[in-house]
Amino acid sequence: MRGFLHFILWGVFGAFCGLALILSAAYLYLNPQIPPVSTFTDVKLRAPLRIYTADNKLIQEYGERLTPLHYNQIPQTFIHALLDTEDKRFWEHSGIDVITLANATWQLVRNGGNIRTGASTITMQLVKNISGETDVLFIRKFKEMLLALKLEQELTKEEILTLYINMIPFGKHAFGVQAAANTYYGKDVSELTLAQTAMLAGIPKAPEAGNPINGPQRALDRRNLVLQRMLEQQSITREQYEQAIAEPLTAKVYSREVEVPALYVAEMVRKRLLDDYGRDAYNQGFIIHTTLDSKLQLAAEKAVDQKLNEYDRRHGYRGPEHRRINGTDQYLAAPEYGYPANWTDTLDNSQVLGDQYPAIVVEVRDDAIDVLNKDQELVRVPWENMSWARPYIDVNTRGPRPRSPSEVVGPGDVIRIEKLDDGSWGLGQVPDIQGALVALNPANGAIRALVGGYDFNAQQYNHATQARRQPGSNFKPFFYTAALESGMTAATIFNDAPIVMPGGELEEVYRPTNSGDVFHGNIRLREALYRSINLVSARVIMDLGPDKAIDYVKRFGFDTSAFPRNVQLAFGGGTIGLTPMEVATGYAAFANGGFKISPFLIASIDSLNDDTIYFAKPDTVCEEQEVCGELPKAKRIIEPRVAYIMNSILADVIAKGTGAKAGRELHHRHDLHGKTGTTNEADIWFSGFTHDIVATTWAGFDNNGPVGNREWGSTTPIETWIEFMKVALPPESEATELSIPDHLVTVKIDPETGYRADPADPDAIFEMFREETVPPPSPNALARKEEKSDPVKQIF
Repeated sequence: MRGFLHFILWGVFGAFCGLALILSAAYLYLNPQIPPVSTFTDVKLRAPLRIYTADNKLIQEYGERLTPLHYNQIPQTFIHALLDTEDKRFWEHSGIDVITLANATWQLVRNGGNIRTGASTITMQLVKNISGETDVLFIRKFKEMLLALKLEQELTKEEILTLYINMIPFGKHAFGVQAAANTYYGKDVSELTLAQTAMLAGIPKAPEAGNPINGPQRALDRRNLVLQRMLEQQSITREQYEQAIAEPLTAKVYSREVEVPALYVAEMVRKRLLDDYGRDAYNQGFIIHTTLDSKLQLAAEKAVDQKLNEYDRRHGYRGPEHRRINGTDQYLAAPEYGYPANWTDTLDNSQVLGDQYPAIVVEVRDDAIDVLNKDQELVRVPWENMSWARPYIDVNTRGPRPRSPSEVVGPGDVIRIEKLDDGSWGLGQVPDIQGALVALNPANGAIRALVGGYDFNAQQYNHATQARRQPGSNFKPFFYTAALESGMTAATIFNDAPIVMPGGELEEVYRPTNSGDVFHGNIRLREALYRSINLVSARVIMDLGPDKAIDYVKRFGFDTSAFPRNVQLAFGGGTIGLTPMEVATGYAAFANGGFKISPFLIASIDSLNDDTIYFAKPDTVCEEQEVCGELPKAKRIIEPRVAYIMNSILADVIAKGTGAKAGRELHHRHDLHGKTGTTNEADIWFSGFTHDIVATTWAGFDNNGPVGNREWGSTTPIETWIEFMKVALPPESEATELSIPDHLVTVKIDPETGYRADPADPDAIFEMFREETVPPPSPNALARKEEKSDPVKQIF
């Protein structure tokens, strides 16, 4: 007996030594393969790319969803739910739970290699999530144990638990418990019920297959197990347990709360980040603050949609998107069986575009139609809200006004409806025409609002930054400024009369015309610009010279390589192609008194994992370097007095020229300036500004088709600008004023000749001049009469 005990003791001792040798060998073999513990203590969270306005409103979020919490922000209920289920001795062990490990080893031996309960602690699971190791099971487990021991020496228990809870996957692209609460319940984790908290605590075991969306029954069973473990550990009472276990599954996927849905802007930022950082941009936790003002951006989106809708209604109804779709006959034959599957599928697959909602006509009445909307609700559209739908024939022609709903739509037709101001529904239509708006801060180029089209989901092409279109008369102020700098004045007289110019290789002739084929005779340069007289613009270019004009307008940042070197420059046509962004940037030089700025959208790039990565330092308008501080000073590109004179001419456009509609609608403010533009009925523009904000609007068809002979820059574009400016403009009393430059004088002139007039002359008017360009006194009355047939300056 004594020998037997002796044998047993030596056997146990030998086994212990053998185990020690095996563990030592494993340590010596695996330790060099283990990365330094700093890899895990300095872990970077896989957070999404978030894009915000300047006033911190969310524009868009890309990538995995993650919202990190500090330890004191994590509800104790969730901590209990997690630890009671996953690692109940978390606060006692040093990274490895020896009791759980021994139990798992016994199961391994007894069950022939099968383990029914895991041995991983929270610390080991954290190591696994960070490392992403895919080694053989046993080798990986040994590595996890070694790293867990090291990690527990470097971090506190609270730090380990916080890191784990912030980075574990919960399915549906949610990482961390806060993102999971937002994703499945649409609220913060601190607001969850006990049952909802237990549901989340159960997901990490199988985040894809076991989440409540992909595997609702499995998730429910796991939730109930979590609640059972919490009861066993006395973390909750029997009453709490029974109440929570009776709760039904309430989870669903909640979309991310976008506050300013500026998708064209979001796409611009996304592309920039992808270019700079590759696809890692989606998970590095980048926080992008743009220069957008949320109030202005929402106003811009609304203005563009509203005015494109109005244009579309003026030109007629193109009919339903689809007529009498499949399933209509079956529904009409037996409506008691409900709506056909094809109807509901069609609505589910149809997007809301702008403010136009998809619907299917269910019944046509004498005075209304009943339609099924995207929410499977039946709504009524009264006749008065659809009687506008005269048939579209072409951009200049509509058919007769319909007399009843049956002349417009029929049962089973897929149409669009819109919510009107009085709360009723009206017949709608997604416009074919496109539009864009760009608004900049003229002092530094910050983009305050940008809309690239009617709806990004319908067309991702950004007309604000990608569409190169003929600017028409919107281009005139740039070369008129060149004329002023070359020595002409706002009082220089030109002859507005027909002109014949040589044509192309076939020796045909070219006869440019004014709008309406009206001619005004002798006219001052100022009046010619604010009334947008084409033939005077042609004579300005001829007098200035196309090469000199092109060389001058380069300073506004335009790529002139394809510009025509002929009189087409005068009309903003030919091969001139500019984007709304480029035009707005050019007009910013007028708004700021003559300085070149560059538009920029990204103000700063921060990260959850790092300090500020990027901070914009734009060229800034400032007369004194002390005002600019560390910001680079913008370059002057227009002589100050010329800039001031051009501002006064563009103010006349609003006061009494082609932009007068803006003056009327905006209460005749004195700080408004602008210019319209129309090109061959294909592109219509308006650019306008105060000294605080500059905005360009454009409308046209993607195929360069005509917009109609009753559409100009003074219709859709200026109306869009007006609606935007109603929100964007500060009170006139708070508006910035342009300081009057030195050596700028105001004198009275004869409006018919441009000469300096006698101050007592009742017909004389005031005009601004650079000191050195003040015109000479008017000749005597007899000489003036003789000169009426031979004006001081006529260019043919």
